Amino acid sequence: MKRLIYVTILTTLAAAPAFAQTTVALPNTSQTTLLTANVSEQARVTVPAGVTFNVTNIGAGTAATGASVTVDNIVLAAATNRINVSLQANAASFTPPVAGATTWSAGDVTWNAATWTNATGATGTLSNAAYNTVTTCDPDVSTCSTTGLVFTLGAKPTVRRSGNHTIVVTWKFESI
Repeated sequence: MKRLIYVTILTTLAAAPAFAQTTVALPNTSQTTLLTANVSEQARVTVPAGVTFNVTNIGAGTAATGASVTVDNIVLAAATNRINVSLQANAASFTPPVAGATTWSAGDVTWNAATWTNATGATGTLSNAAYNTVTTCDPDVSTCSTTGLVFTLGAKPTVRRSGNHTIVVTWKFESI
């Protein structure tokens, strides 16, 4: 007794990418494929999570400990491009520990022209209206960094409340 087995093959028709086809004698090494790595401008950045001003005299400016900022793995479109690093406050003034209490404005924060590796530091004043430059990395470098960016909080003799006065800042890294 013979048994017949029927096999049904279902095919699905769908749009598929076209492939180059040719008949070649074997062995053959004449076929090539171009592989392209599409690399975007990029960099890895490290900024301080926080900066603390230990104010012991509201009548004098207070410098924070030097902050570290690193830009590395830099990939830019042209050898002449550079990375500009800048800061902007997210508010016009600090948030005081007690609502309505006198506190510092964003403009009361300044920074030094720190010494950088592969960059030129710039002095600046914090603003909530514009980004202000902290440094500009040299052209065609893979890294630029500092461990000596010092922020200073200006004197404010009208402050009457102790506690944490806080403000958030946004860093901007751009290719120029």
